Amino acid sequence: MMRWFLKPKHIMVLCLFLSAGWVLMTVSAEVEQNTRAENPDISSEADLDYFAQESSESSQERQPTQGESRPNLQNIIQSFYPPLTKGEQATQKELDTETKADFRNEPLVEVMVFIQKQHGVNIFLDGQALKQVGLTAKEPVNVSLSGIKLKSALDIILKPLGLDYVIDGEVLKVTTIEEANRTLNIKLYPVADLCNTPEEYQALENVIRNTCLPPQARQPLAHAMTSSISAVPQCQALVVNETDRVHLKISELLSQLRQVRKDQASLSSDAK
Repeated sequence: MMRWFLKPKHIMVLCLFLSAGWVLMTVSAEVEQNTRAENPDISSEADLDYFAQESSESSQERQPTQGESRPNLQNIIQSFYPPLTKGEQATQKELDTETKADFRNEPLVEVMVFIQKQHGVNIFLDGQALKQVGLTAKEPVNVSLSGIKLKSALDIILKPLGLDYVIDGEVLKVTTIEEANRTLNIKLYPVADLCNTPEEYQALENVIRNTCLPPQARQPLAHAMTSSISAVPQCQALVVNETDRVHLKISELLSQLRQVRKDQASLSSDAK
């Protein structure tokens, strides 16, 4: 009789425990729901694991499988070889920096000293070259400039005097136009991303010759002993022996061609 009396009692206690557990679970769920409503950025660990797994799976789906062809997305780190030294890079950077200057009959040498201090570049005035064309370091300069790049300002200052500048190592050398045109540098331009066949290399060479070279040097045989542009398909490159100004134009042209190709590829992709 005692066993039958205790059994219903145990069942009642068990039911009470189950009821209490259900109430606690309900309250906990409501608290969590209210917390998420007030703080939508808060996620449970289970949610975080799920999103992490989903992100990982999506990333894996975007990776090409073995043997699958992938597009040529190689970034062009530099447009030519050998790369510029740190000093040359600093000078090039300053040439692209805006400047401001106001000179009233100031001697050329003092103008160059002012620019040197203003931009922190080493400037060498080639007095020997100036002397050969009947000029001196005291040639008067009359310009008022603001809001233009230093390289443009130098053109405005030097061209009327028949002068130019070249980057000679880590020095900006001011010399005659004739001497600047005789100062050539050899640079190698990797163009494997722009050319495939010998005909394409020849076409690119012709474009550079007709757009980047001065008129008197655009014929293939002109200045054959000095400046030159040669395609080397086996190395997937162009070898150019030219002035700094021509090299700058070539770098800009190649950058524009690559940008045009990139834009066209994007348009074609959007059309599909």
